[in-house]
Parts: sequence; structure tokens; C-alpha cells
Amino acid sequence: MALLDRVKVRSGSDLPDGELQAMLDGIIAEIEERFGPSGQITVELGDLDDPCTRALSSLRLARPLDTAQPVTINEIEPGNSGSSLAQVTLDPTDYRVVHGGRTLQRLYTGPNGRRYWAPLVSITYTPVGEQAARDEAAIKLMMLDLSYRGGLKSERAGDYQFTLGNDPLTEREAILSGIGQRRGILMA
Repeated sequence: MALLDRVKVRSGSDLPDGELQAMLDGIIAEIEERFGPSGQITVELGDLDDPCTRALSSLRLARPLDTAQPVTINEIEPGNSGSSLAQVTLDPTDYRVVHGGRTLQRLYTGPNGRRYWAPLVSITYTPVGEQAARDEAAIKLMMLDLSYRGGLKSERAGDYQFTLGNDPLTEREAILSGIGQRRGILMA
């Protein structure tokens, strides 16, 4: 189901599709401006100054990788050479993904087999659930925008009563900070 259709189902809004799509586009642009585009990310793991990292047979990712998407792993040794000859792109048989995509285990079988990871490893992958979390945040932000009544404190008509809970900006920040926490970003 398209994101616009999900917004319409959950909000029950009677605004025209063009207006809803324009609002949705603005929210998606705000999310991308704040957190960057969704999709593949590149992380570098390893510490050139720490001799203990030379004996790591597994690497831990802060955000689990989606095994259904392409993964590119480059080992760089020596890590501080800057030479393209020091970089080796690993074959999928050189490592194993375990613990739900959070851990990469180095295998000594395969074309580039070794018992330990190189001192510097660059991994390009797509995190699990990234787009789903952004879509959910966009829907929540749309619901918040559609329900905002310009600072209305209280409204009552017969048995019906409406009072705004929190400040809409506070709620908006709480929704957006949820995306930041998924990405491993600390918002101050």
C-alpha cells in the first residue's frame, strides 16, 4: 500500500490527494534533511592505534544489516597507507552474518580467508527496517499536522470534549527523535 493511502486510511482525512501528497512530501523532505536519505550506509570499523583490534574475529554493527540487500565489505591493511592496493573487497564466502545482522564473523575459508579482520574495515549495507521506520514517522507526523487546531486548549459541545495534550512541536520532536535513536544518533 502506498504511503499516501496509508495516511488516508489512518487519518480519515477528506483533504484532496494533491494536498495530502504535498504535506507528505514536505515531511519526507524534512526527515531526509535531518537524517540523510534512507538506503545504504557506509561504516568504518577498527582502530588503527589499538593493537587489540588486530585480533578480532567478529565485528559488531550498531544497526543490523538487511541480509536481503547487497553488502560490500572492504578490508584495508595497512589501514593508514591510503593506497588502493591495500584494499581488498571481500567475497560473501569470506564472512558470515550472525545475530540477526548485528555481527559479522570472519571466516578463514573463501578466496580471501583469514582468521581475523584487517585493522580497518569499511562496510556498505542497508540497515534493517530503515524505510519502515521512516514511513511510520511520516504517518505520525501527518496525523499530528492534520489534528493540530492552532493552539486550541479546550472545546466542549454536549458530551463531546476536546483538549490538546502536549505542545505539537514537542510531539513532533519526539517522533523525529525516534528515527535518530534507530540510526544511533544522540540528539542533544
